[in-house]
Amino acid sequence: MIINGGSRSNGAFFAKHLANGEHNERVTLCGIRNLAATNIADAFREMEAVAIGTLCRNYFYHANINPREHETLTQGQWDAAVTTLERHLGLEGHARFVVEHQKQGRIHRHVIWSRIDVRTMRAVVMTDDYHKHQAAARELEERFNLDRVASVLGRSRASGPRPSRRPKTWESFRGQKSGIDPHAMKEALTRLYCECSHGAEFAARLSERGWKLVTGSRADFCVLDDAGHLHSLARRIDGVTAEALRAFMSDFLAV
Repeated sequence: MIINGGSRSNGAFFAKHLANGEHNERVTLCGIRNLAATNIADAFREMEAVAIGTLCRNYFYHANINPREHETLTQGQWDAAVTTLERHLGLEGHARFVVEHQKQGRIHRHVIWSRIDVRTMRAVVMTDDYHKHQAAARELEERFNLDRVASVLGRSRASGPRPSRRPKTWESFRGQKSGIDPHAMKEALTRLYCECSHGAEFAARLSERGWKLVTGSRADFCVLDDAGHLHSLARRIDGVTAEALRAFMSDFLAV
């Protein structure tokens, strides 16, 4: 099971995305808790209205719960999955709603919580949420006898090689708008990297494709795509660490 998510503030964008029937075969609002709203857009507006009385900017937390392609959860298991993740995130009792998407026969669910505790009018601090996603996923895999997904974290890490980094949620959304799929970008960059013997050659091959190689604020390498968006090379080349990439690019830096 794959779980990801983060604190967000752009409710209007997410309302449009979650209700989008063009990219999904089916969109179902599965339930709303502790909100007067009866639809997705109004639920976001209500959460934002509550947050106005606080200093919290990223007023809601969005998570995506995604079983493997061949795995199907019962309604009871879906409910347990949401409750388990909620417990790990420390958002028990908070206003929330759940949206189910079916795409190419595969089902996943989005859960949106208000971060605001209405009793104290303070936002729940969301730290180490990646670790919490992993802990919830491992717990659910064991409880439901699901295939274990590899983790990059210490004791939670499955045996075998480190799993490939997935694009972040905002990177996927950006790709939908620009038409540049981050997965396709990763495949192309990985292929170019493997075909080159040193950094200067790699930079030249990128230039031939119309992509510009730049260095980030922490001396890490990025690629500027056709839409003017930056991609971290350490995240876009499969199986290569940032340290190994810097060593590979050392001759390019020396030029």
